[in-house]
Amino acid sequence: MLGGKVRCMKFKIEKKVIFACILMFSLGFEMGGFQAVLRELSLHFSIDKVSWGFLVSSQYLGIIIMPVVFGRVADRIGKKKVLLVFMSIFIIGTCCIGLSSWLSLTVIGFFLTGSGYGVCESVSTALLSDQYADSAHRYMNLSQAFLCIGAVIAPILTSLQAINWRLVFLISSGVSLIALIVLLFEGGFTVVPSYSSSQLLDLSLFNSKAFVLLFVTMMIYVGLENGFGYFTESFFYDAYASSWGGYAISLYWASMAISRVITSMSSQHIFKQLRVRFILVAVVFIALFVSNSPAFALLLCVAVGACYGPIWSYIMSLSAGMYPERTASVTGLISSACGIGGAVYPVFMSAIIANAPLGSGYLFLSVSSLVAFLLIFIAHRRAANY
Repeated sequence: MLGGKVRCMKFKIEKKVIFACILMFSLGFEMGGFQAVLRELSLHFSIDKVSWGFLVSSQYLGIIIMPVVFGRVADRIGKKKVLLVFMSIFIIGTCCIGLSSWLSLTVIGFFLTGSGYGVCESVSTALLSDQYADSAHRYMNLSQAFLCIGAVIAPILTSLQAINWRLVFLISSGVSLIALIVLLFEGGFTVVPSYSSSQLLDLSLFNSKAFVLLFVTMMIYVGLENGFGYFTESFFYDAYASSWGGYAISLYWASMAISRVITSMSSQHIFKQLRVRFILVAVVFIALFVSNSPAFALLLCVAVGACYGPIWSYIMSLSAGMYPERTASVTGLISSACGIGGAVYPVFMSAIIANAPLGSGYLFLSVSSLVAFLLIFIAHRRAANY
């Protein structure tokens, strides 16, 4: 796994896979919908642009904190138990957002949603790693493709005014409830021997330089995702006076879903793919910065999604492959990296665009992508020692 080469194998369509796909769809619907309705939600609560990043960060605060602790707990007491609890927390959080008219309760709702999101994504990913160790990255890509599908559908529905911003979160809550019911009646999970340690936080993972490099790379990558996703709708509105922003987000997630499905079938040379994708996306961000055409910008958004594709699954799979006896601890820490990047980058982007055109934020994302390329280059050499 760490050498970056994998073989093509047939899929096993089981309840565990169906559960993961439904769960990821609900998470993606919330994420893509949130990105598409951020400006509308901000107008409802009279929040200025500088505060947008902090509103997004309230959700990612939960993603930062909870997976680190409860990934280790999941390795101890069982992943199914932890999933049932945090899926319930996700449902409560999305209902708070969808039903409340108080900003304070909405912020709490975003924190609960982020907590449920982070733990559910990381622990379900660890579950797939346990159940399908020889082809884990392929099932991760498949489930993440459904996350993308959810993130495609929500912005389309909001662009067509088929649903309002409140329904985005209530629909996500309902789909997550379906996934919870599927998991509740599913058994036969592979029991993986747990790493023997009394520590609640398994920070010994950071003794590996390769793991640290992958951790930081994931932090940057999710920062790239959010730095792009949460500001694209507003970018089209401000730069081109265009309402295509919602469609741009949908096409972005659609191309990412297609890319993930393709790479879930067969993929090789994972480290090489990661390097190539980070270089390509850096170039695309520069093109977005200089673009003066909404149609061309729309195509570039598709290119961003295609480049991103399996990056998340590849980094997660490589990380989990280092420590097969404590997959939830690993995925929990990597999800925390996701949360850090997801929380920090919107704040950086808000600061950058406060006194400059929205498109200037893409230059920051381009430089970040080049840094990620460098980290993956070094991580490949470090991982060869495993």
